[in-house]
Amino acid sequence: MLQRRAALAASIAALAAPALAQEARRPLVVVVGAPPGGTADGVARVLAEALRAELGGIVVVENRGGGSGLEAADRLVRAEPDGQTLLMANTSVLAINPSLYPKLAYDPLRDFAFVGKVANVPIVLAVRRELGVHSVAELIALAKQRPGKLNFGSAGTATAMHLAGVLFNQKAGTDITHIPFRGSAPAVTNLIGGQGLDMMFEPASTLLEHINRGTLVALAVADTTRAAALPDVPTMEEAGLAGYRATQYFGLVAPAATPPATVQRLNAAMTRGLNGAPARERLAAIGAEPDPSAPEALRSFVAEEIPQWRELVRVSGAQLDGGG
Repeated sequence: MLQRRAALAASIAALAAPALAQEARRPLVVVVGAPPGGTADGVARVLAEALRAELGGIVVVENRGGGSGLEAADRLVRAEPDGQTLLMANTSVLAINPSLYPKLAYDPLRDFAFVGKVANVPIVLAVRRELGVHSVAELIALAKQRPGKLNFGSAGTATAMHLAGVLFNQKAGTDITHIPFRGSAPAVTNLIGGQGLDMMFEPASTLLEHINRGTLVALAVADTTRAAALPDVPTMEEAGLAGYRATQYFGLVAPAATPPATVQRLNAAMTRGLNGAPARERLAAIGAEPDPSAPEALRSFVAEEIPQWRELVRVSGAQLDGGG
């Protein structure tokens, strides 16, 4: 009898072993709401490599380029809460969409387990050289002399860059007109070509080449700290706009029911990986700055961000269909 039981146990173990091995080989998927190429995709790939180095196994980036990250967020909330499917979410997914889409199918504070902040991508205010201004104060003075006549472009309505301009108008008391484009590239082309735009709020990584050439003039960084890539460019507060902060950031999240122990394991791996020299160098090359945080810190940060962006969405009058 004992021999039969032992044989049965051995048979069960033999059958289970391939399934366990297959589970162990199942890739960890980092979903990103952007197409291949560009800053978001680049940050996601640095993150994936950092996780692979720390956790072992296969880590892949899955690009879901739907509008405002909606498709990527939907992919995450439908995933198994086993820590094998993660979302590298940007400012729009975490803090802007809840106010922008009346029928948004997810609530970031309810439907996400926060793993930790990944990186910041500083937004810079840059103007075309021919505008003839070299400081925020000079820009404000010119805008007040010509209300409604200056234009700023963005990659689209209610993006962080658009709302950074709304915040500028609000803080500076100016009336600079927003012109949305379908993506950053055509907006930058318009700006440097003098085809109607006077200025942009845009990630430093996108504009750095043009700033270094002198085609564009960087006036200020929209965050509360200076950008490593533009150390001589002041923050908005340093330039005279007290209380100004518009941050483009990325955070790593998992499905809400992911076990806390799994979240902590992922956070530890992410933090070690992003603090390493290889990740820092690769992020710096694409204009991003690593800023790994604890899960609770990211959740608190997002909870504080949502009301700020809600007010800017309200002031802008933007509201988009869909989200369900």
